[in-house]
Amino acid sequence: MKSPRRALRGAVALLVIATFLLSACGSDPTATVPAATATTAPAAPTNTAAPTVDVAGIVNATLTASAGQATPADVTGAVQATLTASAPTAAPSSMPALHNPSSPVTIEFWHHWSSPIRRTAVRRIVSMCQAAMPNLKVNEVAKPFGDVWTANAAAVAAGSGMPDVLVSDRPTLPKDAANGIYTDLQPYAAKDNMTGKEFYPFTWQQTLYNDHPYGVPFETDIRVLWYSKNAFKEAGLDPEKPPTTWQELSDYAAKLEKKNADGSWARLGFRPDPGSWSILLHANNGGMTSNAEGPTLNSPQIAETLTFLKSMVDHYGGLDAVNTFVSANNAAPPKDLFMSGKTAMTIDIAGYLSALNFYRPRVPQAADPTKDEALDWGVAPLPNQGKPGNWSGGFSLSIPKGAKNADAAWEFIKCATSAQGEASWSRDTYALSPNIAGATDPALMGDPFWTKFVDILKTSYVEPYVAAYPNYTEQVSKRLEDMMRGKTDIKQGLEDAQKEALDTIAQNKP
Repeated sequence: MKSPRRALRGAVALLVIATFLLSACGSDPTATVPAATATTAPAAPTNTAAPTVDVAGIVNATLTASAGQATPADVTGAVQATLTASAPTAAPSSMPALHNPSSPVTIEFWHHWSSPIRRTAVRRIVSMCQAAMPNLKVNEVAKPFGDVWTANAAAVAAGSGMPDVLVSDRPTLPKDAANGIYTDLQPYAAKDNMTGKEFYPFTWQQTLYNDHPYGVPFETDIRVLWYSKNAFKEAGLDPEKPPTTWQELSDYAAKLEKKNADGSWARLGFRPDPGSWSILLHANNGGMTSNAEGPTLNSPQIAETLTFLKSMVDHYGGLDAVNTFVSANNAAPPKDLFMSGKTAMTIDIAGYLSALNFYRPRVPQAADPTKDEALDWGVAPLPNQGKPGNWSGGFSLSIPKGAKNADAAWEFIKCATSAQGEASWSRDTYALSPNIAGATDPALMGDPFWTKFVDILKTSYVEPYVAAYPNYTEQVSKRLEDMMRGKTDIKQGLEDAQKEALDTIAQNKP
């Protein structure tokens, strides 16, 4: 015959198990949410399994504490208290409230990301947003870089054929907004309380025209120095100490370069790309001293930057020699200059890491060039002239003027530019998220490369938008080749560029 204490334990155990099962049940799986209501996408996956509870232990402890006088209700309460205390906490959702269209709607999304890495990243975000809004279908269309904008501009001018959402070029967004290419998003942003505080300030600022947003920041970037640790070791350089100044960059490059038996270049120490002058400029003590009224193209900083680049070009035999070497050795990844070991240092965007991770390139061994070894790469801030600096471009998501499904397009934009959407994009592409919460996603912050990128982003800035002449830097670019070849004195070339820029601004002002 069972003792009263044993019987109580058995009854309590059955009651506790029943209580536990009821507490672990979720909502009715057949319930549906009305299509027109606001919904929030699920948070990032978290462990929501029922916690392990020592029921027998709780029963024993409760009975012991009560000298055997506890009732089933007492023990049930003790177990439920333990379940409540140990229940997993779901990660807070970082997705804004999304309004699922009341009936099925299809929108068209144009972008220029057709590489295997980025096309996959686009489709992942599309899938995420479609899952959050079941009545929304997104047709993503990849067009060649540049063509995506000219095709859209032509469609807007014709009044038909434009997509519902377009990846817009953020630095030129104010100009395009002024030309009537995109829809003013202020009414949508005001309705959803989107003020720009979610994003790095300069990325939101770039989307504004007359203080209204014409896009929502989707991607930004920085430029960094990529270097080959293999080549550093071969040259006797410390692979954990990349160059930090322009003088060090030049000195390291001389030690890292290699020639073939016939005297031709086998490897450049550093790829001197004159077209990157505006990137290096930002690491030259503040760079261009421009303001909204106009630039200072004849600044000492620009002259010093071009002089440094010309010295590197001249070292490798002049512009023709550099161009010949690049065209002969720079194919698509993994056969580009850096991945193939044809240059030991190069400047590229942070997102280049996604290509390095994807291709896992191999380079010739120093001891036996007929054999290869895995490329061991490092990344560093741009070498500077005393003050760290960087330049960030990037893209936004906009609604072309005249788009048929603007309301649904806005919901997709909210989803794609949310912390969840941006973090997904960054995890796949290593492009930096303008959404601050997305950029600091825990899955990213555990990567030492990523944390370095985020630190470098803090030193980035953009030049003011000059409404009367947004493309003023072209005045330097059109004279760049002659300055690099020595046909035009750098100081005089910049004086001419400055004069032409100011004349153009004066002509364009109302």
